[in-house]
Amino acid sequence: MTESRYAQLARTLRKQIDTQVWLPGDRLPSLRDTCKQSGLSLMTVLQAYQLLESQGVIVARPQSGYYVAAGLQRPVRHQPDERLHAAEQVDVNDAIFDILKAGQDPGVVPLGSAFPDPTLFPQPRLARSLASAVRRMSPHSATANLPPGNEELRRSIAQRYAQNGIEVAPDEIVITSGAMESLGLSLQMVTEPGDWVAIESPAFYGVLQAIERRKLKAVAIPTDVRYGMDPDALEKALETYPIKACWLMSSYQNPLGCTLPPENKARLVDILQAHQVAIIEDDVYSELYFGSERAVPLKASSYRSEILHCSSFSKCLAPGFRVGWVAAGAYAERIQRLQLMSTLSASVPVQLALA
Repeated sequence: MTESRYAQLARTLRKQIDTQVWLPGDRLPSLRDTCKQSGLSLMTVLQAYQLLESQGVIVARPQSGYYVAAGLQRPVRHQPDERLHAAEQVDVNDAIFDILKAGQDPGVVPLGSAFPDPTLFPQPRLARSLASAVRRMSPHSATANLPPGNEELRRSIAQRYAQNGIEVAPDEIVITSGAMESLGLSLQMVTEPGDWVAIESPAFYGVLQAIERRKLKAVAIPTDVRYGMDPDALEKALETYPIKACWLMSSYQNPLGCTLPPENKARLVDILQAHQVAIIEDDVYSELYFGSERAVPLKASSYRSEILHCSSFSKCLAPGFRVGWVAAGAYAERIQRLQLMSTLSASVPVQLALA
């Protein structure tokens, strides 16, 4: 899980700003001074400063340098809770249903919704692609695209993993009806009703629904607004409860937006592997990143075949198509069997359109 040098430098500078080493309005060291201090090239330092500028953390002033943005708010930090709260049955579905129902009102701005604005997506091109796929469908398409799903689409997804340095074979990928089905199938694969599941706190409401539907117990792990799930709190929970699975968003977490530093990601994977706890990584926001490089997921670790990596096209390309996938590694065939007993398969025309 290597992190680019400019990203490491940007994270170091951001931490200094967060801890008030540099205050709003302060001038940061010049590019050349930072080069000398860090031993990095001028281009690497410039990329780090530009990344922070794109995030609104610093501003460039012509002929003057880079300054901490005026009025920049220090992030609210969650102090790790030393107490472990009893694992809880989840009962949220009715409340979530009411909230999402209210969000259908065109006069309401759904700030709590996980759905992007549909006008941001290339709807006409998607419609043409779907119409073309329907025309090209053969009489055997329905059976040919049963689990694990359309072969060309799975190959395209595997190629995307490869571009990011992650080895995932097409046969490890199972196409699903959105990331929520990926999550549900993954939980079903590694738990039984009544089992304990470690989740982030706060967490995406969808995982709470999945846990409620599966009749599982949630163990909330304190999650920092900057550094993600607390490894120490997770380890303490694993020593206290017979946790069977851990669900988390290691990058661009919903609702906090945090991304775990590489060292925290590596430590979390090591802790969970040591306790033989299944890892379910929800990575639906992986394509929505600033800068030139996306965050590296847990799936990139040496334990990749044991990690259920869930994602979808809903946040980055086609929210209405409801197509996702799980890179299931060693669990792939068993996931396919579970899908055949539930939804049978994802929509065939939509799979063909995306392929």
